[in-house]
Amino acid sequence: MGLKEELGLPNDVESEAHETVLNVMVTADLLAKEGERVARPHGLTEAQLNVLMLLKYQCSGGELDQSSLGRMLVVNRSNVTGLVDRMERAGWVRRAPDAADRRVKRVSLTAEGKQVLRAAERAYLRRVDEVVGGLTDPEKAALRTLLQKIRNKLR
Repeated sequence: MGLKEELGLPNDVESEAHETVLNVMVTADLLAKEGERVARPHGLTEAQLNVLMLLKYQCSGGELDQSSLGRMLVVNRSNVTGLVDRMERAGWVRRAPDAADRRVKRVSLTAEGKQVLRAAERAYLRRVDEVVGGLTDPEKAALRTLLQKIRNKLR
């Protein structure tokens, strides 16, 4: 099904550039909704799953400063403090002052956070494999390259 049918547009999109951007936006929205759907049964939001995965895979020493965490988030980072607050109350992360600068907060996974991540991550990665499984390795590489080109124009 094409974009026109998916969105119920009565007319074709006249600009190929606009249609391309709409395709990217609709796909991103569907991926975000699917991330939420996969995270929800594990008591997580997509943003919380993103934080847990960043803490597992993108930090040295098992922790990240909250500012770096905010820069790395794929989801809306407008309220990283609130997001980390909720995760800390749930027992999934721990926050502590940085030894060198007490204004900086270091965030790390707790044992409970690791446990909830294990189950959610399995479901998430299985779904990611299903979603992109129909693409060949060269197609995946081409898609990554093309999307990077678009992001480069936006930065």
